Amino acid sequence: MTLMKENLWGIVNGTERAPYGDGAAKFQTRKDRALATIILSIDPSLLYLVGEPDDPVEVWRLLSNHFQKKTWANRLALRCKLHSLRLEKGQSVQEHIKSMTEVFSELSVIGDNISDEDHVHVVYLLASLPESFDMLVTAFEANSDVPNLETVIKKL
Repeated sequence: MTLMKENLWGIVNGTERAPYGDGAAKFQTRKDRALATIILSIDPSLLYLVGEPDDPVEVWRLLSNHFQKKTWANRLALRCKLHSLRLEKGQSVQEHIKSMTEVFSELSVIGDNISDEDHVHVVYLLASLPESFDMLVTAFEANSDVPNLETVIKKL
């Protein structure tokens, strides 16, 4: 988000290329800022992953390949994690929703389409609730339309 806010994301994702001529120096300054932003955001214990960084595009690629692997094994692991998430006794509903949202985000990053469908989020969330929420789940099931995620979260 910081890269987007600072108008540097285009440099990092490769959609913005260095111009020729007058704009080259300004672009290099922005590229250096993008690199610094990424490096300063990395936990110091993980800096070994990027080696001697000099290009924000390459640093982003290295981090993405390490943390956002788009393999079927990673997809399976995330799906299993999603299926096993349950609201545990003593856990706050907000913590549980945050955990589910994080898994949906991770799936989205690796290209898993499940996270694009709001009603699927609702189904997973309602299915993850303990028996003490059965009356609320039954009330939602009584509707002919699947409620949107925001409505379900408000009711929880």
